[in-house]
Amino acid sequence: MLLLAAVEPTRGDEPLPPDVLLVVPLHLHILRADNLPEIDCTLTEADLNRILSKVNQIWQPARIQFRAASRHVEQAAGLEAFRSLRQLLGESDPPLPRYRPLIPRDSFTDDGLHVYYVHRLPVNGVYLGGRQAMVQDSASLRPVDGGIDEPLPRVTAHEIGHALGLAHRPDRTHLMASGTTGTRLIDSEIATARARAATIPGTTRADKSPPPINAADQNGEADHAGGIDSTTHLPHNPGSPSDSN
Repeated sequence: MLLLAAVEPTRGDEPLPPDVLLVVPLHLHILRADNLPEIDCTLTEADLNRILSKVNQIWQPARIQFRAASRHVEQAAGLEAFRSLRQLLGESDPPLPRYRPLIPRDSFTDDGLHVYYVHRLPVNGVYLGGRQAMVQDSASLRPVDGGIDEPLPRVTAHEIGHALGLAHRPDRTHLMASGTTGTRLIDSEIATARARAATIPGTTRADKSPPPINAADQNGEADHAGGIDSTTHLPHNPGSPSDSN
């Protein structure tokens, strides 16, 4: 367990020292759906704990930590409309934006990031904008050297990357590659993610020495690997959906 010292809210008018640890609230939601197995997620609290632990390992080189602000097991919203749409489409998967109405509004809060787990999506995960992402519990990835040992933490960490302003990268060993087990981050991605994380409501900061960094990559930027998704990307900006992996 990491003990935080001198935790205080982030301030947008101050420079952000690179050795300051940013602690971002993360709300985890398991969406249930009676009689709709395509949506009904059966992950457990133990699964969420394991996923979060590995997400934090992946993001450690960026000195960003995600704190489980809440965990919810809740009924998905808009199920009848979603079922009708599937029937209209001949039981095909609806377009990704049509999954947004499944998100229950009662459990959404104004702080932090929210990740919603369902059983199946057309892709492994999607960033929906508005600090909300959705991940399928049946995710599968292409393994790469040095990659993570299971899909769900990587898909979750990848979608969080989109929430923090990161775009896809072609290098298969990197976190923002689409559909692989890679977890690496480069300096420019770390800088972008830290700047965005500092603006998320509820983010706090604590002094902490930075972890060691690895050798520079071919672009001249340090290439960072965490201790240890297929997603897609809709047009990316902080308020609009992005499918990835």
